[in-house]
Amino acid sequence: MNEDYYKTLEVHPEAGIEVIEKAYRALAMRYHPDRHAGHRQKWAEEKFKKLSEAYSVLKDPFLRREYDRDFRAAQRIASRAASSSVSNPQPQESHGHEEEAYFHYQMGLGFFQKVQLATSLEILLGKQEGFLEKAKDEFETVVRKYPQSKYSEESYYRLLVILNKAADHSEAYLSKLEAQFEEFENKYPSGTWSAEAKLENARFRILKRKDPREARKILHYLETYYGDTGLRCEVRALGEYLQGIEKKPTVRREKVHG
Repeated sequence: MNEDYYKTLEVHPEAGIEVIEKAYRALAMRYHPDRHAGHRQKWAEEKFKKLSEAYSVLKDPFLRREYDRDFRAAQRIASRAASSSVSNPQPQESHGHEEEAYFHYQMGLGFFQKVQLATSLEILLGKQEGFLEKAKDEFETVVRKYPQSKYSEESYYRLLVILNKAADHSEAYLSKLEAQFEEFENKYPSGTWSAEAKLENARFRILKRKDPREARKILHYLETYYGDTGLRCEVRALGEYLQGIEKKPTVRREKVHG
């Protein structure tokens, strides 16, 4: 995540949607290809394309939250790497381990993206499950083999998401997954991905564990202590889904006599 969409739209990172829309309209008019001729038209097309890409992400609260998290995380990683290389150079072996962790992390992301972009035919042929399994293996390699890597936390979060998608509802599987959620919280109590992991834990409690009480506690905590707009939207959506489940009338089974 290298593109600074806020810089592209010339707005502050905390700008509201009204400011973002106004900035986009003004810049889109300025750089529209039809307003330029000759060699500047190609340049304008590229500028207009970047503006449209930035606006399509920042106007959507869910996509904006994902972007903010990933972009800021990338900035923090780059900043730490730069300061570490200057003040405390690491041994060559450590650099090698980090490169290996990055390789597996990127491979995992690639397979995970294939899951999200899978065509109807690929889903029908079962390729989506294969992509998920490969992504799981790559993220698990980072978590278990490179626990000190800067890619470990995100890999662990994405691993939890994949494990939570599994069709296995056996008690053994659910207990193992529950323990992994606890392990993540203990390892990264205030990490970059802690809120997302809690949200995934709430989904696990609702859809797999059938534990609405614990799910409500997690959702209440997220809504109370996290001000992120996109996160709050997801929390409320899950809360409404939970309420809908609880309001469904139970089917009465009457004993048949005779």
